[in-house]
Amino acid sequence: MKKTVLFAILMLCAIMVPFTAMAEETTLRDTALDLSYTPIKIDLPDCRTKIAVVKFTESEPITDVGQSSVFRFVPSVDIGTWMGQSVFSQLKAQGYDVEYFETMDDAGDMFIITGIANKVYIYRPGQLEMRFKVQYDGMVSKDNKLLFAKNYSAKQEKNMSNTGDNAGKLMAGLHDTFSIFLPAAINTINENK
Repeated sequence: MKKTVLFAILMLCAIMVPFTAMAEETTLRDTALDLSYTPIKIDLPDCRTKIAVVKFTESEPITDVGQSSVFRFVPSVDIGTWMGQSVFSQLKAQGYDVEYFETMDDAGDMFIITGIANKVYIYRPGQLEMRFKVQYDGMVSKDNKLLFAKNYSAKQEKNMSNTGDNAGKLMAGLHDTFSIFLPAAINTINENK
């Protein structure tokens, strides 16, 4: 009888140890993603009006932008600045008369292109898998009047040998959405001059 009880206790311990180990949360190490933006060629309408680009707000603070099996990705710059500066860089590279501002009050009575960052996230569970999502509300306003607002989202899921650079994937999400958002924003400005 004692051997049976001892055997049962040992079996219970053997079963419980893996569950206990699984219950411990793996601590992820923080690593900064160098968020940047490289302008691409986008087909945009002509516009001779000076445009203010204002830093995007965040629907809620975005303090991390994803994770892998080892790392928690933190942004190198706040997401609102990254998105606003990206819009500014894209328009400037295409020859528009633009100026960047931190707040809408600073922009004065110019047409303002801005937005609200909703989600920026990349998930890399392994070397061969990747998912990302970039989502924001793009807006145009003038004299405290909202002229245009629309939600934009880019997402992708890949299972392949070379999924690319993490920060580059998030920039690709901006490229995908800017090709839709910016023509609509410029057309709105042209229609309301």
